[in-house]
Amino acid sequence: MGVAFSLIMIISVFLMVRARLLREKYSLVWFLIGLFTLVMSIFRELIDWFSELIGIDYGPSAFFAILIASAYLLLLNMSVSISGLKMHNKALTQELGLTKLRLEQLEKKISEGEQ
Repeated sequence: MGVAFSLIMIISVFLMVRARLLREKYSLVWFLIGLFTLVMSIFRELIDWFSELIGIDYGPSAFFAILIASAYLLLLNMSVSISGLKMHNKALTQELGLTKLRLEQLEKKISEGEQ
């Protein structure tokens, strides 16, 4: 089941990047998560080894803990991106407002000069 999910995820991300629905910048993280899931699904011993390494008794719990931590990191990354876009959008809106004001002032001077 894990192998099928991983392959579907990797293929879906590839197709979304190809269709330009997902930027390469974000696809790398999704590819890594898909690859990690694929490797852990194929080599079950790695899950057990890693869970023993970090002190978790049940291997799949460690696996899900890693996936949840990855989801939190993705959410943090998206929050940073959204914050940057919001600041950029605010700056563009202010610049547009100033440009519009200058255009109105210029049109007013032109119309006064014609009268």
